[in-house]
Amino acid sequence: MKIQISASNALCKWMKLDLARITSVDGKRIGTQTITTDAETLAWQCHVIKNNTQSHHGTVIAVEARSRYVMICPNLAPPTQAEFEEMFLGRLFIEMVNLMLHSGSIEESVADIVTSQFLSETEGFGWFKNTDLSVNGHVSDTESWIRQSGENNDVTAYNDDEAYGLSMHINEMRKRIASEGRNKRFIPVARLLDDTLFRFAKGLARDSYPDTPNGHFPSPYPKLTEESKPEPRTIPDNVVCLTSYRKSKSH
Repeated sequence: MKIQISASNALCKWMKLDLARITSVDGKRIGTQTITTDAETLAWQCHVIKNNTQSHHGTVIAVEARSRYVMICPNLAPPTQAEFEEMFLGRLFIEMVNLMLHSGSIEESVADIVTSQFLSETEGFGWFKNTDLSVNGHVSDTESWIRQSGENNDVTAYNDDEAYGLSMHINEMRKRIASEGRNKRFIPVARLLDDTLFRFAKGLARDSYPDTPNGHFPSPYPKLTEESKPEPRTIPDNVVCLTSYRKSKSH
């Protein structure tokens, strides 16, 4: 799996990145191309908002193209690309495994297998300077949530737990993608969970899916599985920590 980062102009400026644009076949909509998640690629629209006009620190908002699942990474100094990738992978791993555990899709005893599959299946990053206008609408909505919540609670910068709690509140809301039709509504956590189980829980679903090859979770591409209930927004005791991820990566 390759992770595609579609970086907004603001993120490129903040990180001092000089990135190529996504190639346009017809020469139109250069810099605003559609990004697509499929079986080989996980595509994210990424943006940054500054904590305040005097600070270099900012909050990164990342929205996944298919699920519209949002990750909020708060109070960051401008990272290098390598630092961003390490941070992004760590955060993605934590949230994906937590979704599996909290939904009851896997037991804690097999979390190490998921970790191994995550590390082996993740091939690297592809970066572009681009803003998918459809996905960016959800980025803008998240920015509004962050600013409004900050004003209501007199907060100028969130910590990781607060940002995770806010993102899960947003991810439990029903969304709609115009290209899928007005009546096609879904919950981001359900769609990302489907994707996560398909990619990183191979062979762990023999009881739930006895008719699929080797007990693999069904592919959500192109057919989507039935949406599950949204995940609770409280952070339980068995949250996987970044330290564990880094330790597993070093072995």
